[in-house]
Amino acid sequence: MTARIDRKTLLAYGTLGCPIAVLSYPMTLFLHPHYADELGLGLAAISTVLLVSRLTDFVTDPLMGYLSDRTRTRFGRRKPYLLIGLPVMMLGIWKLFMPVPPVDIWYMLIWNMVVYLGWTIMVLPYNAWGAELSDNYMVRASITAARQVYVIVGVIGASIVIWIYQEWLDRAEPGEVLTGIGWTLLVMFPASVALLLLLVPEKSVPAPLKRRAWWREIASMWRIGPFRRMVWVAAAIVIGEASRHAVLVFFMEDVLQAGNRIGRTFILYYLMGVAAIPFWQYLARRYGKHRSLATAMTISALMVLATAFLGAGDYNTFLIFYVLKGATFGAFAYLPLAILADVVDVDTVVTRHKRAGLYFAVFGAIDKIGLAVGLFIALQVLALAGYDPKIDSNEAGLWMIRLLYAVIPTFFFLLASYLVWNYPLTNERHSRLVSALERREARLLRKDDTALLA
Repeated sequence: MTARIDRKTLLAYGTLGCPIAVLSYPMTLFLHPHYADELGLGLAAISTVLLVSRLTDFVTDPLMGYLSDRTRTRFGRRKPYLLIGLPVMMLGIWKLFMPVPPVDIWYMLIWNMVVYLGWTIMVLPYNAWGAELSDNYMVRASITAARQVYVIVGVIGASIVIWIYQEWLDRAEPGEVLTGIGWTLLVMFPASVALLLLLVPEKSVPAPLKRRAWWREIASMWRIGPFRRMVWVAAAIVIGEASRHAVLVFFMEDVLQAGNRIGRTFILYYLMGVAAIPFWQYLARRYGKHRSLATAMTISALMVLATAFLGAGDYNTFLIFYVLKGATFGAFAYLPLAILADVVDVDTVVTRHKRAGLYFAVFGAIDKIGLAVGLFIALQVLALAGYDPKIDSNEAGLWMIRLLYAVIPTFFFLLASYLVWNYPLTNERHSRLVSALERREARLLRKDDTALLA
């Protein structure tokens, strides 16, 4: 399992990526339009809820990573948490996606926090588990690429649900779409968890000799230079994407006046994402994962910026740029995680501990906080500009939506591309690192054998 991975394990491991993707889809696109327009909560209050509900992740995510790294059971150290988190996740989805009016801002806050608590308990150990399936630089890219194929299949499936609701059933309201996706998730999560637990093995890892408080563990991580760089890269990517997603529904409904075409648009976007994954894999093998990611972010920035001046009647032009941006989706969704798996090996050399769970937990917290910050900024700016989704927008409001959709994401995407272009942990350096780890482990094994013979 250190270098290669069989096809059955690879395919089974990626299955959980499908419902995870379906869940993230409405959380960033349809939740705030539903609670703002149909349930009557204000955009400013909703943006505050989204931010506050994520602040707890600064504690829960690192704590979850710390616990899963130190858990030792006969079933493994990652698997038990999927079983614990599953009912929490399902309860949160049911209450948040299918609320019974009237509801207030506290209702949204509580059940949003429950969903993300379930997410933390399940997804962080799951991501760390994937990093431990192989120590090989490119095999790890293949593992995350396989997971990303399931992610894209999931969002394509969600897009089909939206398409059916909007264009076949003529039920285009965000609340109706959320209900359909909610029931889909309540079926998909248990099925995916069952496949994962039954078909994917866990690599046995000895318990750490030294135990430190989790906050001390996090402080020691910040001394790892490649990790610091990836923190800033990930934050830039997710803030850019979140500010764009926050206004995407408003952009299509009010600027393009094509709100009933959201489902078909997303289907084409994610199909292009699937088709382009082999290209980003080729670039990663040829030039390194960091250069592949930088190229994707630059293309993404240009495609988003090209939509800044579009208006009513320009849907077809928008679709061209949007689908071209979709080609980059697979790259920036899976390459940062593949790079982070290599960073864990740097940490192992420095600390002599295997802390994949903690690394992916901190990375996950940064991802969720960045998402909340992007949503908060976009929705607060819209509220300050006087935008109200329940009434017709004026020209100033439409330009503000364009700014938030196109210009701000472009800045963050280009920043991420700049930061990752000269990333220090290349394939060659990582290979030398893994060789050093193998030599050290072989020496320890020989010492153990000598002690047994004595």
